Amino acid sequence: MLLQLDRINYTPPNFTRPLLTDISFSLAAGEWIALTGITGAGKSTLLRLLNRLSEPTSGQILFNGANYRSIPPTTLRQQVMLVSQEPKLLGMKVREALAYPLQLQSLNPKQIEQRIVTITEQFEIPSEWFDRTELQLSAGQKQIVSIVRGLIAQPQILLLDEPIANLDFDTATRVLTTIANITKAQQIGMIIVNHQLELTAQFSDRLLYLHDGKLVLDQASQLVNWQDLQQQIHTAESQSIAEWED
Repeated sequence: MLLQLDRINYTPPNFTRPLLTDISFSLAAGEWIALTGITGAGKSTLLRLLNRLSEPTSGQILFNGANYRSIPPTTLRQQVMLVSQEPKLLGMKVREALAYPLQLQSLNPKQIEQRIVTITEQFEIPSEWFDRTELQLSAGQKQIVSIVRGLIAQPQILLLDEPIANLDFDTATRVLTTIANITKAQQIGMIIVNHQLELTAQFSDRLLYLHDGKLVLDQASQLVNWQDLQQQIHTAESQSIAEWED
């Protein structure tokens, strides 16, 4: 198994209550897991734990059978790649941002160029983007570039936090189709946070539903009642907003 979580709990410093409680699941190579739940359910927190931006308070995470704590964070992050909800290119132009993770892998310039050409063609990224900085890209364009930057390094696991939030439906469908083709071909395991459940249903193999930091549903996608789930999330979001306003 590529990734295994066993009774993970997480309480940040100075917090009196946990953000995640007793989380256990596994991820296989090539598997696509959709992670959903209302705002504040713990989705982004879980992705940060999996990228070692935070450490569990208790429980165990295994990557290819090795304890997470035994793997240096920089080494782990080359194999467990996180594309955050608000992507940044760190002042680089698009071509530089795509080349950087490959330079860290010590690929030669010819190999880097070939990878860039191949994957940008797959995502239909025009060459005029290459010399643009993030200030010259739209929010949706930055999201696409960040996804490509995550995939170009060919990690074993890709973590995507709302990667298509700024894309129209047709573009989002095309991008997710391309991601699916690449991850299946390369047997990359993926966990994606995405509120567009009509697309989640189409592409995911499994659904994890978080509520109040607890995993309340872990089910094969074809068995999920997606319409009912959408209504549950809508109702829970409405209740959360009403409680906050009170």
